[in-house]
Amino acid sequence: MQSTNSGYTLRCFTCKSVNDERETSTYCTKCGSVLTVDYNEVRKEIQYPIENIIPDPLKNHYTALRRLDRLSEMYGTELYAKLENENPTGCFKDRGSYIEVLKALELGVDAICLASTGNMAASVAAYARYFKIPCYVFVPEKTPQTKIAQATIYDAIIVKIKGDFRTCEELCREFAKTGNYYLAGDYVFRLEGQKSFCYELLEQGPIDYDYIFVPIGAGTNFAAIHKGFQEMIAAGHEIKMPTFVAVQPEQSSPVVEGIFKKEKIIADQVHTMADAVAVANPFDFYKVLTIYEENNSLALTASEDELLECMKEMSVEEGIFTEPACAIPLATFKNNLDTFKGKKCLLVLTGTGLKSTHIVAKYSLSSPVLSPKIERVQQYLESGFPEIQKKSWGQSRDMFMGNVNMDEEHARLYEEYVSSCNKKGKTLKQEEIKALKSLVYNEEKDLEYPVEVLDYKLTMRMHGLVSAAIKLKLPNGEEIVSLDQGVGPMDAIITAIKAETDAFIPLEVKKHEVEILSPDTDSLVIVSLTLEKEDYIFTTKAASPDTLEALIQAFVKGLAVANKALVA
Repeated sequence: MQSTNSGYTLRCFTCKSVNDERETSTYCTKCGSVLTVDYNEVRKEIQYPIENIIPDPLKNHYTALRRLDRLSEMYGTELYAKLENENPTGCFKDRGSYIEVLKALELGVDAICLASTGNMAASVAAYARYFKIPCYVFVPEKTPQTKIAQATIYDAIIVKIKGDFRTCEELCREFAKTGNYYLAGDYVFRLEGQKSFCYELLEQGPIDYDYIFVPIGAGTNFAAIHKGFQEMIAAGHEIKMPTFVAVQPEQSSPVVEGIFKKEKIIADQVHTMADAVAVANPFDFYKVLTIYEENNSLALTASEDELLECMKEMSVEEGIFTEPACAIPLATFKNNLDTFKGKKCLLVLTGTGLKSTHIVAKYSLSSPVLSPKIERVQQYLESGFPEIQKKSWGQSRDMFMGNVNMDEEHARLYEEYVSSCNKKGKTLKQEEIKALKSLVYNEEKDLEYPVEVLDYKLTMRMHGLVSAAIKLKLPNGEEIVSLDQGVGPMDAIITAIKAETDAFIPLEVKKHEVEILSPDTDSLVIVSLTLEKEDYIFTTKAASPDTLEALIQAFVKGLAVANKALVA
């Protein structure tokens, strides 16, 4: 793709004041609004605001344009998708990062900084590392390591900050002013890079789409693609301007809400599985609003359940595994079939699903670990579990087990659980029954328990410490009382048990999770323990109306599993 630069003016989108890129690449210095690039000439080739453009060193092919044959047939329309997941770091952000980093080099900065917890952090870090510019990424303190792992491998310097993402953004802007640093983000030069999407489309075939669906977070990509179309049309390319469809998840839709209220909405919080578009303060809202009002555009939302359904549908029908944000175009298309039926539609699929495997894990029914016996494999295949696994997508992974056929041993274990609950005056609800069946179905059979907990007593101490007295029955039949203390009841109980059992089965507790299945005071509680025996890491679960009893069961079960592995 050839590129040129005829010279340009950095202008405020709102007040039209001319700005100097050596002073700002973010907000207008006069009114604080967003900026735009006006080129001095109209040219058929793409223009970038870079003096000496070089080919993108990380990208060696266009992202694919695919006709979605099966979905087109299913819904009676012409559906196409641009697979932006094929960009170097698996996301459309690379188009903008390429130009932002080149601009940073052109301005002679010492480093690049940005606030991000995902796609942009990885993308900017990749290009910054290639061009040997230090990159600082500001993230909230609770950001999971998995979300910043990709940026980390590109040698980004991760700066974790107490507070939320807005706090990180504000602090990062302050940081940028303390040195010769380029502040990267959803700003004007990123937009100029992301418009290359349109010029690729131009070279991939006729541009005659009726609608183009674009997932929106900050609104920058939406504005970039529209600007690319505007520039191509102004240059004389024989294409038509499609109707733009701005799409967001219902649970994070400040742009769509703002469009209908005709004012910018800044959300207090945004919570959606489509975290790539979870933006509380949409930077380029007014550009989106202007496009909407001047071009007869549409603004639509979809629910979280609809996103899950369409993420799965795109995978199984077309073999395209994308992040949840990419499910919004298909979901909103399906919700408005009367409008789109028979039309030619382009879905912008912004990123790879490999960045969202935690979503798949959360909403998939995990497979049980089977003992290495052909009889157990046959029983598993005949139990109905694999069929239920396929149908369970989008539902809690522990809530879809009502129709699984258990073998005799697992049925016995299940009845023991139910009997124990009944003795405590607990009547299981339907969702608790399903969760309990799921837990039991995944349990190993034929475990030999090296110890038995006969009783326990807790005593509160000063400074938040709790003392535990645990009555144990050891493998030789001897009954002893183990005493120890910990920070809180759960820690005290585990510490007291380990005081005796570490002598013959040393077991490390790496993590514990408590799941309460209903808001009722007698809710069934499931305790999960991640345990380590030397280099062997595994998870055990147990259920009870009493959290501490579930904890004890899970840990003792862990001792049995570790003992079995040791013997094997």
